[in-house]
Amino acid sequence: MAQTADDLSKAPTPDQAEDNAFFPSPYSLSQYTSARTDFAGVEHAGAYTEGRWKVLMIATEERYVLCQNGKMFSTGNHPVETLLPLHHLMQTGFDVDVATICGYPAKLELWAMPHDDRAVLSTYEALKPKLKQPLKLSEVVADLHASSDYLAVFIPGGHGAWWGCRAAKRWARP
Repeated sequence: MAQTADDLSKAPTPDQAEDNAFFPSPYSLSQYTSARTDFAGVEHAGAYTEGRWKVLMIATEERYVLCQNGKMFSTGNHPVETLLPLHHLMQTGFDVDVATICGYPAKLELWAMPHDDRAVLSTYEALKPKLKQPLKLSEVVADLHASSDYLAVFIPGGHGAWWGCRAAKRWARP
């Protein structure tokens, strides 16, 4: 007999890597994540060909959010909210740099990764080296000038983005 969503546990799943930390419950994952997005292609693929302009993505390096009840929620940037917009930008022709506040590896909520979505997964693979070894945001900011190559800044969603930027009082200062 097939298991239904109502049969799944609504209790958060313990994260063995940290004391009192948890992933979303099996029920929550079944209801609020999916194996693929509704991505239907990039409308302006290859539209930008000059090669100069880039997008700076400011990612979170926070893995956990300490909740009011004293438990920690395993978090990061949401993979769809991060990677699908970047897929559009990269397919249009823009390069992407990744920075975090302290230059530590970017964290994604891998429990929400759509494992059957080629666009999201290919973008993740393409950016994985930059996610693992991002730039330090204060160093990027210190190097900014009128002729910098950044056309835009992208701060993707996910709980970690809110927590990381909020918690760092001097997040863009050297």
